[in-house]
Amino acid sequence: MLVAIVLGACVVPAQAPAPAPPRDVLQDVLASPDLDGRAIAEAGPPGDAPRATVLIVFASWCVHCHEEIATLDALRARHPGLRVIGVNYRGHEEYDARGNAEAVRNYVRDFAPWMRVVPAGEPLFTELGRPPKVPTIYVYDARGALVQIYDRQYREAPGAGELDQLFDRLGA
Repeated sequence: MLVAIVLGACVVPAQAPAPAPPRDVLQDVLASPDLDGRAIAEAGPPGDAPRATVLIVFASWCVHCHEEIATLDALRARHPGLRVIGVNYRGHEEYDARGNAEAVRNYVRDFAPWMRVVPAGEPLFTELGRPPKVPTIYVYDARGALVQIYDRQYREAPGAGELDQLFDRLGA
């Protein structure tokens, strides 16, 4: 006799992979103003082109975001060709009155002063595929081609080992 018990709350439905944002979204982020109003592309000396770029959609109050940003910070020394850009969407930041523009500035000042941050409006957030959970991480190669998305809606955030291997493959 075969007895099957189905517990609806324990079943995880199959989900489609995260949609990839269009290729030019990286160029739009680079042309966007940071928290100080300067275009991201203005950073860095000429000829010092990154070999990989990470966009991390984050919120100042998000514990998972803090962990991923700290991991990226630790990996930057080993991967000098890595550029990390924070993307802060107002809807995520202000969710349930948890944060605001001042909280973002304070977080960056205190924990990630090396990271340039773009405050994303609706058009840029839509271009990124409107990721519902933070952090969401997009990794681009030196040519600006999207090579990996880490979307917490579909999987856990990557650890240092996984990112280190990816950055090695990209030559960052």
